Amino acid sequence: MATAHQDGEGAHGERAHGERGDEWRLGVEPGDPPAHELAPDPVASARDQSHERLTRALHVITVEHLGWALVALYTIATRLVALGARPLDDREARNALYAFDLAGGASGAGYHPAYAGWLHLITAGFFGVIGASDCAARMVFALAGIMLVATAFALRPYLGRAGGLALGAMLALSPGVTWFSRASAPATAAAAMELITIVLYLALTARPAKYRAALLGGAAGLMMAADPSGIVAAAIFLAALAILGLYGMVTRRHVYLGARVWLDRYAPLLVTVIVTAAVCWWASQMMVPDGFDPARIAALLPHRVAPPGSISGLRAVVPPLACNDFLIVIAAAIGLGVIAAMRVRSRFAAWSVLWMAMSVGLYLWIAATTSGDNREQLEILVQMLVPMAVVGAIGLNWLHRIAAWRQIRIALLVLVLFTLHATGVADFVRATPDASEAPWARHGNLYWGADATTDQTRTFGDRAADGLTPAAATVHFDGAITAPIRWYLRSLRPVATAQAASVIVTHAAPGPDEDSADAAVYRFGAAATWSPDYATIDCGRALRFFLTGAVWSPVTYDEITLTIRRAGGSAPTVILTPGQ
Repeated sequence: MATAHQDGEGAHGERAHGERGDEWRLGVEPGDPPAHELAPDPVASARDQSHERLTRALHVITVEHLGWALVALYTIATRLVALGARPLDDREARNALYAFDLAGGASGAGYHPAYAGWLHLITAGFFGVIGASDCAARMVFALAGIMLVATAFALRPYLGRAGGLALGAMLALSPGVTWFSRASAPATAAAAMELITIVLYLALTARPAKYRAALLGGAAGLMMAADPSGIVAAAIFLAALAILGLYGMVTRRHVYLGARVWLDRYAPLLVTVIVTAAVCWWASQMMVPDGFDPARIAALLPHRVAPPGSISGLRAVVPPLACNDFLIVIAAAIGLGVIAAMRVRSRFAAWSVLWMAMSVGLYLWIAATTSGDNREQLEILVQMLVPMAVVGAIGLNWLHRIAAWRQIRIALLVLVLFTLHATGVADFVRATPDASEAPWARHGNLYWGADATTDQTRTFGDRAADGLTPAAATVHFDGAITAPIRWYLRSLRPVATAQAASVIVTHAAPGPDEDSADAAVYRFGAAATWSPDYATIDCGRALRFFLTGAVWSPVTYDEITLTIRRAGGSAPTVILTPGQ
């Protein structure tokens, strides 16, 4: 019994040992019976290399990439397409005539600007390359407008990715920025150089180097040389930095030691910036006659003091902000609230708020204390819109991170659509006054200012210069004739007497004895002035103006008479009074 039991126990142990051995075996061992041969793997199909090469992804398009592409296309289209469709106004024509004379022309107008020499030199270069035209006269400013929007991309590290895109989109969509980018507005070039100066300053503080200091000084010098508002912007930049510096000195220890370390480290770079900026400004002023005359430079600043209680300047500046650039105004209010609530804490955000507050406050004060609605005064809109857009971009970047963004973006989309409509009406559809409109069907926009040039000025100016032989290409200007008329008759030689001229321009109405067999007489409105009467506006008129550009108060025209003498020609007398 014992033996059987032992045999059974041994057999059971062998089975158990065999089961454990089979469990831990790694493969076929010597002495095992031959295993069944495994079936070979199916042969892999040949790779379609042509398909792989054609379907390989070269770049992944993100929402941000698509957004910047749309901003770039929209900016280029709205700044360059039909750039010469609107006739030059008085200031544009003066600058264009000076550049025309620099390029070798002989307009005889005798206009000599007191500022922005480097801009006039580049404009003269465009005249020399592509010829003198309305489009060429505005080309450098349109490129500055494109550069203004493009610089927003370089501010992405400081505004955030959504903030940088928001800044570029707001500057591109802005009706005011678009208008002055499509005009010979030195303030646009100054604003573009302002953003470039900010980018270079931030790069210098991050990685100090002498060449970066020289670049910063060059950008600051061109900013100050582009327009007197550039000097104001430089002063505001320094004041905002000084305020932040004083705050840091008060809140930190070892103030004296910190100041000495800063001077030892950055004093050479500071000197480089100052010297380079001064040299660039000096070189630009050397390009204009009497460029260092303080009286001529001061004449460019708003100097007509408004009567006590008058708000004519504010009436020219505030309505465009409320009616057209409401998107930037609302975004700036959001950004100010976000920064004030300490939702965004950065020195750049604090500095941007100071920049916006000082710029908007200063220019509103200037508008409140000066009278008139001339185009030069309206250009300060650009200097207010740019810092407001930067602060607004900071606020929108914060909103993009919260959960309520899905609802907020719908409201922003509605504002964008309204802004697109305002841009289309103001900058393209109703950009030019038409003297032939009936008095009850007049249209206008808020950027005309005083003496906006009509389409008829260019039409009859081109007609007068067409078909004259070089010997007969003469013109006589009787009295004070505005610069746009002289610009469109720039190909004619000015003469002292009307008897020696083939074309005569005067403000006097044509007499009955001016009809002859070889003369054509045209009487038309050359410049329009619309001063909105806000005391008579109501909701219906405001909505109609926003939708169609229909005005509710009278538009006045400065009429001139243009007489063309042609040997052997017909003698029509055309009098285009407003409404005909």
